[in-house]
Amino acid sequence: MDVLLGSVDGGARRFVCLNAATLGVGAEVAGRVAAQGARVKRLPGGARFALAAVPRLAAWRNRRVRVSVDGRVWQECGTNLLAVVNGTYAGGGMNFSPGASLDDGLLDVLAVCDISRPALLRELARVRSGGHVNNPKVKLTRGRHVRVETADAADSLGVEADGDPRGSTPAEFRVLPAALRVVF
Repeated sequence: MDVLLGSVDGGARRFVCLNAATLGVGAEVAGRVAAQGARVKRLPGGARFALAAVPRLAAWRNRRVRVSVDGRVWQECGTNLLAVVNGTYAGGGMNFSPGASLDDGLLDVLAVCDISRPALLRELARVRSGGHVNNPKVKLTRGRHVRVETADAADSLGVEADGDPRGSTPAEFRVLPAALRVVF
């Protein structure tokens, strides 16, 4: 199984991730989910994420980012959500990249570019089924090395990996092919 090696805060902190890292509103929501009280934690994952997401989406403003994949600039846009994923599902059943594979030696990179809040809400409802990838403002690619930086350092994005807050941009992600052996 492949794993994701990440670094945040300009390389100051490193971590290993098995499934998915999100940046922006996804990282803020993950932080809110982790801090939820015992009563809320009894709810299904999707409901917990929805309760955490609504206030974050209401307050969010897009931030200009540059996403480079394998050494080339792939996207420069205003965004509210980026994801670098190894597996198909993350965050309470979100299907960020329907074609992701845990053993293909590649990371799937998702960028939601220049989308309004109402449109984002519509797409979030479609993420569980993977239907969001049909929106032309939802970009998807694959690569071995991903770098994310904001146009203005004051607009850094939070980064979470496998549900744990890790730091903020600039961030880099590399795939470590076949780094974990899983025996069934």
